[in-house]
Amino acid sequence: MPDYSHIEVIQLLKKLVSIESTNVGSYEKEIGDFIYHWLETETAGTGVSLLRDEALPGRYNIVAELKGEIERPNFVFITHMDTVPVGNGWTKDPFKGEIIDGKLYGRGALDMKQGVASAMIVFRDLAKSGKRPKHSILFIGSVDEEGNVMQGAVQAVKNGWINKDSWVLDTEPTAGYIMGAHKGKTWFEIKTKGKPAHGSVPQMGIDAIAAMGEIISELRARIAQWPGTEEMGPSTICFGTVQGGVNTNIVADECTLTIDMRLSHPLTTEGSIHLVEEAIQAGTQKVPGSSGTYRIIAARPYILMDEEAPLYLALKKAAEKITGKPPVTMLLTGYTDSGVATAECGCINAMSYGAKGNNAHQADEYVDCGSVLTLVDVLHELMNYVS
Repeated sequence: MPDYSHIEVIQLLKKLVSIESTNVGSYEKEIGDFIYHWLETETAGTGVSLLRDEALPGRYNIVAELKGEIERPNFVFITHMDTVPVGNGWTKDPFKGEIIDGKLYGRGALDMKQGVASAMIVFRDLAKSGKRPKHSILFIGSVDEEGNVMQGAVQAVKNGWINKDSWVLDTEPTAGYIMGAHKGKTWFEIKTKGKPAHGSVPQMGIDAIAAMGEIISELRARIAQWPGTEEMGPSTICFGTVQGGVNTNIVADECTLTIDMRLSHPLTTEGSIHLVEEAIQAGTQKVPGSSGTYRIIAARPYILMDEEAPLYLALKKAAEKITGKPPVTMLLTGYTDSGVATAECGCINAMSYGAKGNNAHQADEYVDCGSVLTLVDVLHELMNYVS
């Protein structure tokens, strides 16, 4: 088993894991300050510009730019600094970065501090090479990727760091696959209203929970009518939370449900909204006197992979040169910062490529250290094509 104690990227990853940046929780200030000062020290005198760009109150993207001969199109590493909360069930210290049998354990080790550390090293190495790149190169440490809105990536587009011509790579943990297609997502909050009554005479009231049950049934039936595609699979729905009623012996006059709908072609965002509207109408009609409303929590369209995109072709070439075999292209069922870039500004050169591991968003999350070293080599090689 290799000794990782003197390998820079692994030791940097250990440090990042040791800094809690949970969302919700500690958020990104401490890790953002560390990344900012590390880049400031490591790229001193190289011409790199650094700034903290506020995306949410008190929460800042870290943006580093190495100016190239051509400002646009630019190449952007976008790497989110936040992680999901720790959760229960850990047998390892989630903030120690312990290495066992070549696996580095910790919250965020895989999703996605492996990608943050790798991009930091490659950006630093390019800056210190003394070579002025052909295209401007950016490193963005983003906030809120694990949040509902993914405001860090939205802010990067809003402030012009990313536009439709940019080449955008997030280093999410893809196990060496290239992922450029995303299922869409629409998150809803649905509320039903009824009328309270004593539980012994429910006919005197209007049961908001019963109405919600009918809406759930309608939603399940309607989403099943969208089979999706072979690549993306079917559109899906998850009923995330439900709250309603005040006591066992009182007819509930209110109920609230949140849902996570993942969209495959051809179900669009607009189509998902229409589906919810139909389900509310049909469900409440089955409980006379009840009513239902909804609000959209988050909405992103599905994204189809463009295998002619220049970044895809360059990344494929770089990965094959380093690994000795052509990388496989796969779908992302979730949404990443690169997907937000495409959704917000129509950037087609936006995709994910990163290391392998297991237990992302679960206890005992880990990343394979050897795959992190491979990732760094692939990213270095990619710089030969884009810089």
